[in-house]
Amino acid sequence: MTVMDTTPPAGPGTATPTRGPRTLAGCRAGDTVIVDGIDLDERHRFRLMELGLRAGVVIRVVQRSGFGGRVVARGPERIALDGGTARAIRVRISDDTEETTR
Repeated sequence: MTVMDTTPPAGPGTATPTRGPRTLAGCRAGDTVIVDGIDLDERHRFRLMELGLRAGVVIRVVQRSGFGGRVVARGPERIALDGGTARAIRVRISDDTEETTR
């Protein structure tokens, strides 16, 4: 027996839920996001924390670069991240423009 999906398709301007965690690599330039976690080994995660990237921090994607890299802004600071690191940073969309202080 086949079950058919009777959910109407999403129209323009309708938010469609995403499956799985969202990463920084999937964000567009101009997106403001909150860091949810960093899926890297302890040494690299510690280095990102030294740069101010940790869970709860609000960042803005400034630029998308080749091979999935991103340039992000945290306040007046800019941080360039390679594609592998951007894929390891879990984020959620934020409507806030104010940074949290953690």
